[in-house]
Amino acid sequence: MKTTTDYDAIVVGSGSGGLTAALALARAGRRVAVFEQHALAGGYSQSFHLAGFQFSPGIHYIGQLGPGGRLREIYEGLGVADDLTFLELDPDGYDRVFVGDDRFDIPKGRERFRQRLRERFPSESNGIDGYFDAVAKISQQIAWAHPPSSLRDAALLPLRMPTVVRYGLLPFGRFLAGFVSDPFLRAILSIQAGDHGMAPSRAPTALHVGVQSYYFEGACYPRGGGHAIPQALAKNLALHGGELFLAAEVDRILVESGRATGVRLADGREVRAEIVITNTDPGVTWGRLVDAEHQSARLRRRIAHMRYSLSTLSLFLGVDMDLRAAGLDSGNIWYSRTPDVDASYRTAQLEDLSKLQSIPGLFFNASTLKDPSLRSDGLHTVEALALSSPRGFDQWRNTKPGSRGDAYARLKERIADKILDEVERFVPGFTERVVFRSLSTPLSNIHFIHATDGGMYGTEKTWRNLGPFGFPVRTHLQGLFQCGASTFAPGIHGVTTSGLAAAAAALGCADDELLTATGQELQIFPSDSPQSWPSAIRPPMRAA
Repeated sequence: MKTTTDYDAIVVGSGSGGLTAALALARAGRRVAVFEQHALAGGYSQSFHLAGFQFSPGIHYIGQLGPGGRLREIYEGLGVADDLTFLELDPDGYDRVFVGDDRFDIPKGRERFRQRLRERFPSESNGIDGYFDAVAKISQQIAWAHPPSSLRDAALLPLRMPTVVRYGLLPFGRFLAGFVSDPFLRAILSIQAGDHGMAPSRAPTALHVGVQSYYFEGACYPRGGGHAIPQALAKNLALHGGELFLAAEVDRILVESGRATGVRLADGREVRAEIVITNTDPGVTWGRLVDAEHQSARLRRRIAHMRYSLSTLSLFLGVDMDLRAAGLDSGNIWYSRTPDVDASYRTAQLEDLSKLQSIPGLFFNASTLKDPSLRSDGLHTVEALALSSPRGFDQWRNTKPGSRGDAYARLKERIADKILDEVERFVPGFTERVVFRSLSTPLSNIHFIHATDGGMYGTEKTWRNLGPFGFPVRTHLQGLFQCGASTFAPGIHGVTTSGLAAAAAALGCADDELLTATGQELQIFPSDSPQSWPSAIRPPMRAA
């Protein structure tokens, strides 16, 4: 490893944002090093194996990959499209909503979604139309949005974004109530709040509408699992001379005379560069990596009072069951016991988990139905996720995996049982076919991802941390830039976009000037029809 000032750029963290920034810089001719504290690259995009089953808990579905989609443009422009294949979730229901005994399938296509709702709720047709019209205006105006660079720019925001200004900061539940009243309909339009981690009653309308609109044109899953994305980025980084160091924790970002000059690793070695990009959340960047003397009093106060998004209880399952015969396919399942979607968020705040009576809501998906090539033995890999705060696990916060004792193990088993109780409501007979199970708590996110408070989306996405009010890619320190879910937006699209923006800011160019690869076209095939895939990637068909 080099120990003098001989890199042009250093990236701290190998999440999708960090690797995107690193590859963009390397393609622009810069000598780049990426330092990742974990043994696996990818951050929330990584995959791992338990008992022979592969899990990708941070990547469940991705939008904006069709023709004209921004994420497609980035992958093609960075030259990684030929190393990625995506599988499209069922266009008739990429998200399936189960509320009590009711079910609604969210289809690909904004107008198709609107029409299906009108057919299901004819008495709410006018409100549905009004909602979708407002959502269209908000999403169009959000697409234009960028942090104001001057007072004039800020003054023009109300003129350029009138619908966002009118509705965007309202709690989504209040916004929605102005259009429709049916409880199940409200649940359908609210339940994807799990994609940004804020209760519908609290989430800014601009946040929820932005995430909902992102999936209007359907969704895909990376063939091979979530790690296919960091794997493609890392491969191309190496082809352009960049270096990725795993199990190489950064202990400090070095600052001299108001300028970032490199990093110090946990083993004491110092590595210098003129550009440093941090792909860690603000609690890590400003709470641990940058000394307080290099921060303003205002920034220190913001970090001291910052709240982070909810985390998850992730139940990883191996199942010996014909899931298609049970009525499942590539579509995700959003489950809520009642139309009160907020119940999941209230339960997530429990500090005494001995009082946990039930799990009010879940996100459920089978990666082996999204990508049938993952297994050929008939077993399925399933993840069932519930929201959680880390506070219910505070007594074990300073312990390491494997050393948390019997009480922790018993609590995890009890929670796993509660989750499976709810799965039984929409997949009867599921529990008896489970051959492997392992529950991950927010402590796993803290330990393996170094996520502050285990937050799955970085900072809590109140309006104070959203869009123009989020953490900027260009910091107050010269040469120091940041990317990730706490800058632009949560999710892989948001972090990837932020990584490209951080690289562009570091080089003083426009984002699209870094998308120079040509001759690549992202390939997408249907998840549920593997027989239609090209023979080179088609999974073997099992005999009936």
